[in-house]
Amino acid sequence: MSRDLNKIFTALGDEKTPIRYQLLRNLSELTEPELAQFQSAWADLPPARRLELIRTLVEMAEEHIEYHFNPIFIWTMTDADPRVRVLSIEGLWEDVGTAFAPSFMELLIDDEDVDVRAAAAMALGRFIYRSEVNETSGHRAERAVEALWDVYHDPREHVHVRRRALEGVASSSHPGVQRLIETAYYNEDPFMRSSALYAMGRTADVRWIPYLLSELQSEAPELRMEAARSLGILEATAAVDPMIRMLDDEPDAEVRFAILEALGEIGGEKAKQALQLTIDSDNEAEAEIAELAMEQLYAGVNNLYELIDDVLGVTSDEDQPDDEVDAWDGFYEDPLDAEIRRLIDDGDAFS
Repeated sequence: MSRDLNKIFTALGDEKTPIRYQLLRNLSELTEPELAQFQSAWADLPPARRLELIRTLVEMAEEHIEYHFNPIFIWTMTDADPRVRVLSIEGLWEDVGTAFAPSFMELLIDDEDVDVRAAAAMALGRFIYRSEVNETSGHRAERAVEALWDVYHDPREHVHVRRRALEGVASSSHPGVQRLIETAYYNEDPFMRSSALYAMGRTADVRWIPYLLSELQSEAPELRMEAARSLGILEATAAVDPMIRMLDDEPDAEVRFAILEALGEIGGEKAKQALQLTIDSDNEAEAEIAELAMEQLYAGVNNLYELIDDVLGVTSDEDQPDDEVDAWDGFYEDPLDAEIRRLIDDGDAFS
């Protein structure tokens, strides 16, 4: 039996009535008749109210897994307002599956709005990633890769869309991805360079670690942030020392957040100590990020033995008494040089 949604639509039509989660939870998992009722009410809403409604539904879907507004998002993905279309695509991100891929590809190729095409490219990137980890259909993922590949190489396309296409194909097994990322890395456009750093992390390829380490010293905060994020994804242990030092004087809050998250992904005793110091600090925002990162650190499989040592009270080499480490005071090996040598050694081992 369909729910009586008239009271909800009446409240939505009154712009003086705030849109609250309690009001909208009954819009979850609408049946076809209920969706038709929603569509009729939608036509009477002012554009600003529609935008507010869809934004709130997206927030609810992200924060509460029990709410599912896909029937609404699928329908509003073709709304006349491009802002509504972008939000609708975002609302479907958590459920990116084979059913939505064709719609995303259509928006990527045919939509007149740059932001909509960029959002579609990002959604397809998530779809491709899930295909690579065997969560979705490989055939449609191949078509998605081809679509993003063509968009990236289209010189008429806006750079905002091209960069999202690059990010999307990064996790695919396409043989030309490495060259694509390297070319984007040397692009003069800072946004394209930022996407190249993001893409490096999505490849799960350690060859990019030296590039990323060097960008930790970039003058542009967005490049430092993306480099830190990707180094965390790649679990680059060579990045721990320089990132911890960055916490002493890094002025950009977003970069600091990215560093803390990366330390949680990489793990190790030094990373744990840095996170604990942040948790104990007076900066509430950073302390919260550090707590989540610490949870990530202990949740990682690679940290299982470290956790056991913690419980048993076993100390690592990094916990040696001060009189045993005095000889190393002042010693510093550049992490970029060290990582390059390690990669070269690994290559020699397989040659």
